[in-house]
Amino acid sequence: MTITRKSAGAAAFTAVAALALAACGGSATGVSTGGSTAAAPSEDNKPKQLTVAAWMDFPQELLDSFEKEYGIKVVVNAFPDGASAQTVLRNGLAADGAGLSDVHLVELDWWTEMMAIPEDWVELPAIPGRWVDWKVRQGSVDGKITGYGTDIGPLGIAFNQNMTEAAGVATDPESFGEFIGGDNATWQTFLDAGRKYVATSDNYFIDSLTNAFQAAINLRPAAFEDPKSGLPYDLAANTEVKDLFMMFADAAQDGISAGIAIGHADWGAGFQNKQWATVVTPAWMTGIIADNADGIDGWRIASAFPDGGGNWGGSFFAVPATGKNTAWAVKLSDYLTSSDAAVAWFNTTGQFPSQLEAMASPKISEAANEFYGGQRVGKIYGDLAAAAGDAAAGGFRGENFAGIQTLVTDGIRLVESGAATPQDAWSSVVANFDALGFKTAS
Repeated sequence: MTITRKSAGAAAFTAVAALALAACGGSATGVSTGGSTAAAPSEDNKPKQLTVAAWMDFPQELLDSFEKEYGIKVVVNAFPDGASAQTVLRNGLAADGAGLSDVHLVELDWWTEMMAIPEDWVELPAIPGRWVDWKVRQGSVDGKITGYGTDIGPLGIAFNQNMTEAAGVATDPESFGEFIGGDNATWQTFLDAGRKYVATSDNYFIDSLTNAFQAAINLRPAAFEDPKSGLPYDLAANTEVKDLFMMFADAAQDGISAGIAIGHADWGAGFQNKQWATVVTPAWMTGIIADNADGIDGWRIASAFPDGGGNWGGSFFAVPATGKNTAWAVKLSDYLTSSDAAVAWFNTTGQFPSQLEAMASPKISEAANEFYGGQRVGKIYGDLAAAAGDAAAGGFRGENFAGIQTLVTDGIRLVESGAATPQDAWSSVVANFDALGFKTAS
């Protein structure tokens, strides 16, 4: 199986650790850290190399061009997945910066946790007009920018039209869109389409409902925590999340899912064995699917998405305040998030840009993707992002969002595996939540 570093970045978390952050403040040595201002990058403070901690593949030309322009070598401290990068960052912040890189890639779902103490991070200069507005808001703490945006994850659905045609339900992206509900698609119509598919097919409708459930959660304005206090809601009384959970758990019990999510050891083999016909696919996952389904014809991207579309994932480059090279680390973060850099990443890994100029570039919007039958994947995801509008920013994510989401998503896995009924799985999720002893929002 080929799972690139981005694959688990939005899918794998360690729940208890994510719910037990204990970060320490860093010293003020950056461009702007906790109210202090250091020297701008210059020949006098130029290091021989800068380090970047990340779990995704870098276009080599970006690293080479930075070194050529500034005479500084960029070394990527690579992690196998986002969860590993998260753990190292959490531990480093708790140890006054020990073991941290000059620049860290921070995933959206654990952004709030890592930014719990803003003084741990360098305040970054504003770059007007580079990003979509909501990406800048996501990368800010108390109105101060602490992360420069990389990709965003507008949501689409990859499906295999050969499989859906064989099942007699859809022959192309347009008919598949109508099959799942068309312009009025909801998660219920999508899941009901899955029930129809498995009734006439000998394989599953979807790889795992956990991915779809996470996408649905991301569309909630405040799924798990109160935006005013930041405290978690009492999960037992959270009827919105329970209703959504039961909708997906019922579909899991009806057998529409293979129960093999991205990051699972058998995910790649599932594509090769044609075990499922659809995958909920944020833009960054398109390249991962192409790697894992290499040689399997028929995969396409649909233009319809439940509940009008949304966003899953996306990351930021941020600079720890304890670093010795913060001024140049800011320069590197700027360089790696330019519009030209965004185009290079799209062409290398399929990541969809948050940069306005890159979004409009013909190199993205007009590029034909051979794996997806020549579809202009960049334009499709651009249209999906536009259709989602501000909803693409997702709902409120407090310090405990990632951990609670993991607890709830694990309940869907219980049903997929046949280990629990939907009601028993929900009861288990609530018991695990209660055991954490949160003070909850009133």
